[in-house]
Amino acid sequence: MPEPVTAVLDRPTPAPLELTLHPAADPVAPVLLVVPAMGMRASFYTPLLGALADAGVAAAVTELRGHQARPAPPPGRRHDHGYDDLVGDLGAAVETVRELRPGAPVLPLGHSLGGHLCAAFAARRPDRVDGLALVASGSVDWRVWGPGHLLRTQAVVAAASLLGHFPGDRVGFAGREARGQMRDWGRWARTGRLAFGTPRVDHGPSIAALPLPVLGIGFERDTLAPPASTAALLDMFAAAEVTRHLLDVPARRPHVGWAREPGALAVVVPVLAGWARGAGRP
Repeated sequence: MPEPVTAVLDRPTPAPLELTLHPAADPVAPVLLVVPAMGMRASFYTPLLGALADAGVAAAVTELRGHQARPAPPPGRRHDHGYDDLVGDLGAAVETVRELRPGAPVLPLGHSLGGHLCAAFAARRPDRVDGLALVASGSVDWRVWGPGHLLRTQAVVAAASLLGHFPGDRVGFAGREARGQMRDWGRWARTGRLAFGTPRVDHGPSIAALPLPVLGIGFERDTLAPPASTAALLDMFAAAEVTRHLLDVPARRPHVGWAREPGALAVVVPVLAGWARGAGRP
Protein backbone atom coordinates (compact mmCIF):
# COMPACT_ATOMS: atom_id res chain seq x y z
CA MET A 1 0.00 0.00 0.00
CA PRO A 2 1.48 3.45 -0.89
CA GLU A 3 2.58 5.63 2.02
CA PRO A 4 0.46 8.63 3.10
CA VAL A 5 1.35 11.98 1.55
CA THR A 6 1.03 15.39 3.24
CA ALA A 7 0.73 18.66 1.32
CA VAL A 8 0.27 22.30 2.30
CA LEU A 9 -2.72 24.06 0.77
CA ASP A 10 -2.14 27.07 -1.47
CA ARG A 11 -4.38 29.32 0.58
CA PRO A 12 -3.74 32.60 2.50
CA THR A 13 -4.53 31.67 6.10
CA PRO A 14 -3.06 32.80 9.46
CA ALA A 15 -1.16 29.50 9.60
CA PRO A 16 -0.65 26.89 6.85
CA LEU A 17 -3.39 24.32 6.35
CA GLU A 18 -2.33 20.73 5.64
CA LEU A 19 -3.95 17.93 3.69
CA THR A 20 -3.04 14.28 4.19
CA LEU A 21 -3.76 11.69 1.50
CA HIS A 22 -3.83 7.92 2.00
CA PRO A 23 -3.53 6.67 -1.61
CA ALA A 24 -5.14 3.51 -2.88
CA ALA A 25 -3.13 1.08 -4.99
CA ASP A 26 -5.10 2.15 -8.07
CA PRO A 27 -3.87 5.67 -9.01
CA VAL A 28 -7.28 6.65 -10.43
CA ALA A 29 -9.38 5.17 -7.61
CA PRO A 30 -11.98 7.66 -6.33
CA VAL A 31 -10.74 9.95 -3.55
CA LEU A 32 -12.99 10.61 -0.56
CA LEU A 33 -11.88 13.97 0.83
CA VAL A 34 -12.88 14.21 4.50
CA VAL A 35 -13.89 17.64 5.80
CA PRO A 36 -13.92 17.52 9.62
CA ALA A 37 -16.70 18.26 12.06
CA MET A 38 -16.65 21.42 14.13
CA GLY A 39 -13.75 21.41 16.56
CA MET A 40 -12.09 18.27 15.17
CA ARG A 41 -8.48 17.92 14.11
CA ALA A 42 -7.62 16.11 10.91
CA SER A 43 -5.65 13.45 12.81
CA PHE A 44 -8.90 12.25 14.40
CA TYR A 45 -9.83 10.65 11.06
CA THR A 46 -6.63 8.60 10.58
CA PRO A 47 -8.38 5.25 11.31
CA LEU A 48 -11.08 6.08 8.77
CA LEU A 49 -8.54 6.99 6.08
CA GLY A 50 -6.59 3.79 6.62
CA ALA A 51 -9.73 1.65 6.49
CA LEU A 52 -10.90 3.30 3.27
CA ALA A 53 -7.50 2.82 1.62
CA ASP A 54 -7.55 -0.84 2.66
CA ALA A 55 -10.98 -1.07 0.98
CA GLY A 56 -9.50 0.18 -2.29
CA VAL A 57 -10.64 3.80 -2.11
CA ALA A 58 -8.17 6.66 -1.72
CA ALA A 59 -8.91 8.94 1.24
CA ALA A 60 -7.72 12.38 2.25
CA VAL A 61 -8.46 14.79 5.07
CA THR A 62 -8.06 18.54 5.18
CA GLU A 63 -7.67 20.73 8.25
CA LEU A 64 -10.11 23.32 9.54
CA ARG A 65 -8.84 26.74 10.57
CA GLY A 66 -8.11 26.96 14.26
CA HIS A 67 -7.77 23.18 14.60
CA GLN A 68 -4.43 22.56 12.91
CA ALA A 69 -1.50 20.36 13.77
CA ARG A 70 0.94 23.24 13.31
CA PRO A 71 0.95 26.14 15.80
CA ALA A 72 -1.79 28.55 14.76
CA PRO A 73 -3.45 31.58 16.32
CA PRO A 74 -6.68 30.57 18.04
CA PRO A 75 -9.97 32.02 16.85
CA GLY A 76 -10.61 35.36 18.51
CA ARG A 77 -11.19 39.03 17.82
CA ARG A 78 -7.95 39.31 15.81
CA HIS A 79 -8.40 36.02 13.96
CA ASP A 80 -11.97 35.49 12.83
CA HIS A 81 -13.46 33.51 9.95
CA GLY A 82 -16.82 32.33 8.69
CA TYR A 83 -18.35 29.74 6.42
CA ASP A 84 -17.19 31.69 3.36
CA ASP A 85 -13.53 31.35 4.40
CA LEU A 86 -13.94 27.65 5.19
CA VAL A 87 -15.57 26.96 1.83
CA GLY A 88 -12.62 28.71 0.16
CA ASP A 89 -10.24 26.50 2.12
CA LEU A 90 -12.13 23.44 0.90
CA GLY A 91 -11.74 24.66 -2.66
CA ALA A 92 -7.97 24.72 -2.19
CA ALA A 93 -8.11 21.20 -0.74
CA VAL A 94 -10.05 19.92 -3.76
CA GLU A 95 -7.47 21.39 -6.12
CA THR A 96 -4.63 19.85 -4.10
CA VAL A 97 -6.23 16.41 -4.34
CA ARG A 98 -6.63 16.85 -8.09
CA GLU A 99 -2.93 17.68 -8.37
CA LEU A 100 -1.90 14.69 -6.24
CA ARG A 101 -4.22 12.21 -8.01
CA PRO A 102 -4.72 13.43 -11.58
CA GLY A 103 -7.60 11.70 -13.31
CA ALA A 104 -9.15 10.40 -10.09
CA PRO A 105 -12.74 11.37 -9.18
CA VAL A 106 -12.89 13.66 -6.13
CA LEU A 107 -15.74 13.12 -3.66
CA PRO A 108 -15.80 15.42 -0.62
CA LEU A 109 -17.00 13.68 2.54
CA GLY A 110 -18.39 16.15 5.03
CA HIS A 111 -18.78 15.23 8.69
CA SER A 112 -21.30 17.42 10.55
CA LEU A 113 -20.13 21.04 9.91
CA GLY A 114 -18.00 19.62 7.12
CA GLY A 115 -21.17 18.56 5.33
CA HIS A 116 -22.42 22.14 5.35
CA LEU A 117 -19.16 23.27 3.75
CA CYS A 118 -19.25 20.48 1.16
CA ALA A 119 -22.81 21.33 0.15
CA ALA A 120 -21.98 25.01 -0.25
CA PHE A 121 -18.78 24.35 -2.19
CA ALA A 122 -20.53 21.97 -4.58
CA ALA A 123 -23.26 24.57 -5.08
CA ARG A 124 -20.59 27.07 -6.11
CA ARG A 125 -18.30 24.77 -8.10
CA PRO A 126 -20.17 21.66 -9.25
CA ASP A 127 -17.60 21.25 -12.00
CA ARG A 128 -14.79 20.52 -9.50
CA VAL A 129 -16.34 17.56 -7.65
CA ASP A 130 -17.84 14.27 -8.77
CA GLY A 131 -20.26 13.74 -5.90
CA LEU A 132 -20.75 14.36 -2.18
CA ALA A 133 -20.93 12.18 0.91
CA LEU A 134 -22.55 13.68 4.01
CA VAL A 135 -22.03 11.72 7.23
CA ALA A 136 -23.69 12.67 10.53
CA SER A 137 -24.45 16.03 8.97
CA GLY A 138 -27.82 17.71 9.23
CA SER A 139 -29.76 20.91 8.84
CA VAL A 140 -29.59 23.20 11.86
CA ASP A 141 -32.90 24.92 11.03
CA TRP A 142 -34.78 25.25 14.31
CA ARG A 143 -38.01 24.19 12.58
CA VAL A 144 -36.53 20.70 12.28
CA TRP A 145 -35.38 20.59 15.91
CA GLY A 146 -37.98 22.59 17.83
CA PRO A 147 -38.06 25.95 19.68
CA GLY A 148 -35.48 24.93 22.26
CA HIS A 149 -32.90 24.58 19.49
CA LEU A 150 -33.55 28.16 18.42
CA LEU A 151 -32.83 29.40 21.92
CA ARG A 152 -29.67 27.31 22.23
CA THR A 153 -28.21 28.31 18.87
CA GLN A 154 -28.85 32.00 19.38
CA ALA A 155 -27.30 31.81 22.83
CA VAL A 156 -24.18 30.40 21.18
CA VAL A 157 -24.13 33.29 18.71
CA ALA A 158 -24.57 35.82 21.52
CA ALA A 159 -21.75 34.28 23.56
CA ALA A 160 -19.41 34.27 20.56
CA SER A 161 -20.19 37.92 19.82
CA LEU A 162 -19.62 38.93 23.45
CA LEU A 163 -16.37 37.01 23.95
CA GLY A 164 -14.97 37.33 20.41
CA HIS A 165 -15.06 33.55 20.02
CA PHE A 166 -17.21 30.62 21.10
CA PRO A 167 -15.61 28.73 24.04
CA GLY A 168 -16.87 25.32 22.96
CA ASP A 169 -13.90 23.61 24.57
CA ARG A 170 -15.19 24.85 27.94
CA VAL A 171 -18.86 24.03 27.52
CA GLY A 172 -18.50 20.63 25.87
CA PHE A 173 -19.70 21.46 22.37
CA ALA A 174 -17.09 21.67 19.57
CA GLY A 175 -13.86 23.52 20.36
CA ARG A 176 -12.79 27.14 20.47
CA GLU A 177 -14.65 28.42 17.40
CA ALA A 178 -14.62 31.66 15.41
CA ARG A 179 -17.50 34.03 16.05
CA GLY A 180 -18.05 34.52 12.30
CA GLN A 181 -18.45 30.77 11.82
CA MET A 182 -20.95 30.56 14.68
CA ARG A 183 -22.82 33.59 13.36
CA ASP A 184 -23.27 31.87 9.98
CA TRP A 185 -24.30 28.63 11.70
CA GLY A 186 -26.75 30.46 13.92
CA ARG A 187 -28.23 32.41 11.00
CA TRP A 188 -29.10 29.11 9.29
CA ALA A 189 -30.70 27.90 12.51
CA ARG A 190 -32.75 31.10 12.80
CA THR A 191 -33.78 31.71 9.17
CA GLY A 192 -33.74 28.23 7.64
CA ARG A 193 -31.41 29.45 4.88
CA LEU A 194 -27.74 28.51 4.33
CA ALA A 195 -26.78 32.09 3.51
CA PHE A 196 -23.36 33.65 4.03
CA GLY A 197 -20.56 35.59 2.33
CA THR A 198 -20.08 39.20 1.25
CA PRO A 199 -22.46 39.98 -0.33
CA ARG A 200 -24.55 37.36 1.43
CA VAL A 201 -25.70 34.53 -0.84
CA ASP A 202 -28.42 31.97 -0.13
CA HIS A 203 -26.91 28.68 -1.31
CA GLY A 204 -30.20 26.80 -1.11
CA PRO A 205 -31.31 27.29 -4.73
CA SER A 206 -27.93 26.19 -6.09
CA ILE A 207 -27.89 23.15 -3.82
CA ALA A 208 -31.37 22.24 -5.04
CA ALA A 209 -30.16 22.36 -8.66
CA LEU A 210 -27.08 20.13 -8.18
CA PRO A 211 -27.18 17.08 -10.48
CA LEU A 212 -24.42 15.23 -8.60
CA PRO A 213 -24.67 11.88 -6.78
CA VAL A 214 -25.05 12.42 -3.04
CA LEU A 215 -24.64 9.88 -0.24
CA GLY A 216 -26.21 10.62 3.13
CA ILE A 217 -25.37 8.54 6.19
CA GLY A 218 -27.07 9.17 9.51
CA PHE A 219 -26.86 7.22 12.74
CA GLU A 220 -29.43 6.00 15.17
CA ARG A 221 -28.84 7.42 18.66
CA ASP A 222 -26.99 10.44 17.22
CA THR A 223 -28.16 13.40 19.31
CA LEU A 224 -26.05 15.98 17.45
CA ALA A 225 -27.35 15.02 13.99
CA PRO A 226 -30.59 13.12 14.61
CA PRO A 227 -32.41 11.44 11.71
CA ALA A 228 -34.83 14.33 11.16
CA SER A 229 -31.98 16.80 10.70
CA THR A 230 -29.95 14.56 8.36
CA ALA A 231 -33.08 13.96 6.28
CA ALA A 232 -33.78 17.71 6.11
CA LEU A 233 -30.28 18.41 4.78
CA LEU A 234 -30.58 15.69 2.14
CA ASP A 235 -33.99 17.03 1.13
CA MET A 236 -32.22 20.23 0.00
CA PHE A 237 -30.68 18.26 -2.91
CA ALA A 238 -33.82 18.22 -5.03
CA ALA A 239 -32.13 17.42 -8.37
CA ALA A 240 -29.45 15.04 -7.09
CA GLU A 241 -29.34 11.25 -7.10
CA VAL A 242 -29.48 10.83 -3.31
CA THR A 243 -28.64 7.55 -1.57
CA ARG A 244 -29.72 7.44 2.08
CA HIS A 245 -28.60 5.20 4.92
CA LEU A 246 -29.59 5.23 8.58
CA LEU A 247 -27.13 2.99 10.38
CA ASP A 248 -26.85 1.61 13.88
CA VAL A 249 -23.17 1.45 14.76
CA PRO A 250 -21.59 -0.08 17.88
CA ALA A 251 -20.25 3.18 19.28
CA ARG A 252 -21.09 4.94 22.54
CA ARG A 253 -21.19 8.29 20.75
CA PRO A 254 -22.15 7.53 17.13
CA HIS A 255 -21.70 11.15 16.01
CA VAL A 256 -17.93 10.83 16.32
CA GLY A 257 -17.30 7.14 17.01
CA TRP A 258 -18.20 6.11 13.46
CA ALA A 259 -14.86 7.51 12.22
CA ARG A 260 -12.55 5.73 14.68
CA GLU A 261 -13.98 2.72 16.46
CA PRO A 262 -13.30 -0.64 14.75
CA GLY A 263 -16.84 -1.97 15.08
CA ALA A 264 -18.34 1.21 13.65
CA LEU A 265 -15.79 1.39 10.84
CA ALA A 266 -16.70 -2.18 9.87
CA VAL A 267 -20.27 -0.96 9.28
CA VAL A 268 -19.60 2.43 7.68
CA VAL A 269 -16.56 1.85 5.45
CA PRO A 270 -18.20 -0.72 3.12
CA VAL A 271 -21.08 1.71 2.54
CA LEU A 272 -18.71 4.59 1.78
CA ALA A 273 -16.38 2.53 -0.41
CA GLY A 274 -19.18 0.90 -2.39
CA TRP A 275 -20.88 4.22 -3.06
CA ALA A 276 -17.57 5.92 -4.00
CA ARG A 277 -16.74 3.25 -6.55
CA GLY A 278 -20.14 3.74 -8.20
CA ALA A 279 -20.26 7.52 -7.99
CA GLY A 280 -16.70 7.86 -9.22
CA ARG A 281 -17.45 6.30 -12.60
CA PRO A 282 -19.39 7.89 -15.46
